[in-house]
Amino acid sequence: MDLTPYINSMNKAIYLLLVCLLAHNVIQAQEKTFVNPLRKGADPFVMKHEGRYYTIFNGGGGITVTESRFLTKFEKTAVVWTPPENAWNSYNIWAPEIHVIDGKWYIYYAGSVHNGAPFYAQRAGVLEADNPFGPYVDKGMYYTGDDPETKKDNCWAIDMTLLQHRGKNYAVWSGWTALHDHHDVDQYLYIAELIDPYTLGKRVLLSKPELPWEKGDHIALQEGPQVLKHADDVFIMYSTRGSWTEHYKMGQLRLKSPDSNPLDPEAWTKAEQSVFKGTDTVHGVGHASMTTSPDDTEYWIYYHSKLQLDGGWNNRHVFLQKFTFNVDGNPDFGTPSGSSTLDRPSGEVELER
Repeated sequence: MDLTPYINSMNKAIYLLLVCLLAHNVIQAQEKTFVNPLRKGADPFVMKHEGRYYTIFNGGGGITVTESRFLTKFEKTAVVWTPPENAWNSYNIWAPEIHVIDGKWYIYYAGSVHNGAPFYAQRAGVLEADNPFGPYVDKGMYYTGDDPETKKDNCWAIDMTLLQHRGKNYAVWSGWTALHDHHDVDQYLYIAELIDPYTLGKRVLLSKPELPWEKGDHIALQEGPQVLKHADDVFIMYSTRGSWTEHYKMGQLRLKSPDSNPLDPEAWTKAEQSVFKGTDTVHGVGHASMTTSPDDTEYWIYYHSKLQLDGGWNNRHVFLQKFTFNVDGNPDFGTPSGSSTLDRPSGEVELER
């Protein structure tokens, strides 16, 4: 009796079974990991609210907001606002952020009356809505100069973020000391109390680039401030050196105590060295925001970096990786992983089951 047909049939069945098992294992592995970079883009911002992550960026002809249960992928994406024509905020929409104050949603962003360079007309603006996807109402331009009473000489401002501390709201941003007709100007960090969601109090110079690792380009700058809280500690993480270079890196300010006044520059301690910087293969890191995993057991940093040394602003991509805290309470961001495959944030895989 010729058993060849039966053996061939059995071998085919075993082969198909092995293929199915391999595919199953690949799917399981894919479920447990994600791939960096997440997407092309810059100045990534993420905030967690009631178990959902919200990100925001300039795209689709305006400002785009995303919502998801996951840090590693979007579930809902929509353009929520498009710039008006012939206005102060028609062009150069930079670094939008989304925040919640007293149940309403606010988008901070920088815009300009000029299309492209020179970038000397950037100002900070605010949009308001009842939910993250709008519709948003344009509440105008913030006054970010030195004279909030007369609002004379409104000043250049970008990268505005929100610090909520002890029942008060503060805005922190990157700005100039005075107006100029070009953009090769040093940038410093400023802070002001929010009198209401659309009005700032008098600005205070919070920090400027003074240490050797903060300098080296044709301008000295601090930008991209982001708030990080852990236990009773309050940090402002910022970026320094040129965002178009491989030297982009992050610094840190730490509030000396929970009772310190955030408006007092002496209440903050600056780290003596960069707290997160590039490597030979990761070409600069910065403009990062921080959040927790879906189950709140891990901290994650959401940052941008360049994929190649050349290309300036055009080849920046968004990355995500886990970080921890040292025994002294300071965050430990470690070494940037760059392009990599990493385990997904704790709690993500369970959400899909």
